[in-house]
Amino acid sequence: MANNPFDPAEIFKAFSSDAMAKVFDPTAMMNVFQDAGKSLPGMAAVIDANKRHFEATAEANKAAAASYKDMLEKQMKIFKEVTEPIQKMMAEATDPATIKNQTNAMTDAVEQALGLMQGMAEASRVANEKAFEEAKDQVANAVKKATKSEA
Repeated sequence: MANNPFDPAEIFKAFSSDAMAKVFDPTAMMNVFQDAGKSLPGMAAVIDANKRHFEATAEANKAAAASYKDMLEKQMKIFKEVTEPIQKMMAEATDPATIKNQTNAMTDAVEQALGLMQGMAEASRVANEKAFEEAKDQVANAVKKATKSEA
């Protein structure tokens, strides 16, 4: 039997702290610098001086993942809250006309719940885009500053 790609439990696993540690592993990043540093004198000092920043970034990414997990859980709660009352009414329906009406109501409820869930996801995407744009400007300023200090 194939796994359901929309299973919330499976989706939430991607946002566990273990999964996030694999995505952003400060040790792996430091190893990249150490490998590059073998031919660059003083790189070990740079790595040591920034170790806490690598670790802080990993913690920030874990917090961001927890936030996404929370959003997904809230989306599932919305879906359940909007559709559950109609599901109960459908289970109690016995005559064809009532079943048809409840089916139509369920279709509307699912559409409404998915619209609300989509709105949450869109708001999150917009916030991420804004954060990226702000970071992009900061990166450009950092590069400019770094290259001026070398000149």
